[in-house]
Amino acid sequence: MGDLRKRVGSALVGGPLTILLFLFLPRVPFLLLMGLVCALAVHEWASMTQVRDRFAVIVLALSTFVPLFVDLPLLYPFWLLSSAAVYLLLAIVRPRREDPTANEHIGKFVVVLLVSQLFLCIPLFSFYRLKVFNPYVPAILVLIIWASDTAAYFTGKGLGRHKLAPIISPKKTVEGLIGAIAGALVVTLLFHLQMGMSPLAAAGIGAAIGLFGQLGDMLESIGKRVCSVKDSSSLIPGHGGILDRIDSFILTAPFLSCYLAGLTR
Repeated sequence: MGDLRKRVGSALVGGPLTILLFLFLPRVPFLLLMGLVCALAVHEWASMTQVRDRFAVIVLALSTFVPLFVDLPLLYPFWLLSSAAVYLLLAIVRPRREDPTANEHIGKFVVVLLVSQLFLCIPLFSFYRLKVFNPYVPAILVLIIWASDTAAYFTGKGLGRHKLAPIISPKKTVEGLIGAIAGALVVTLLFHLQMGMSPLAAAGIGAAIGLFGQLGDMLESIGKRVCSVKDSSSLIPGHGGILDRIDSFILTAPFLSCYLAGLTR
């Protein structure tokens, strides 16, 4: 009961604040906000994996925003590959006492960095892309995901009988997934005009967002299971950490960004 009170209290405070920030922040402050959220998420991921040089992970991960921001398609994959080499170079030239586990730690650092760049930096930067396309869309996506997660929770709790992925996420059910898709579909339809979609397109996009949101949640669940932790952190009372709050956006934000970018061409 106490945990439920914490969850409700955090939602009542954090929910309206999130919507207000996503709606009214201008582009540059919004990008800075996404950078801050990304830094916190990368720090949680680095802490979960117990990787060394966590500050270096955060700096190199956030530097991924630069080639994305200047919109140079060839620069991004080059930096994605070479940023790990930058750390390797630093590990070679930096004097350090003999450590028989150095190779293991360098390998772990590279994996943690690449996961951060692909599954944290790109989704959060995609929110900025959505802001550029339409200042209301980031907030709309948040509402779609909240509706999807809420529908998944209550549908799974009330009707859930068939396990969806018991090894990855024991509480998820097929019925919950259907609820997630339905919840996202309905809210996307409600805001289809604001996003410049036809009702038919909104139905398809909404269903996809519901599905991708649940897949993103399961991706984070896999990460937590590998690291043997229940929550990514205790930053948000009753809700866990930043990673626990943004997992549903890992796939949905880039997906919606790509779709809307295609509409403008």
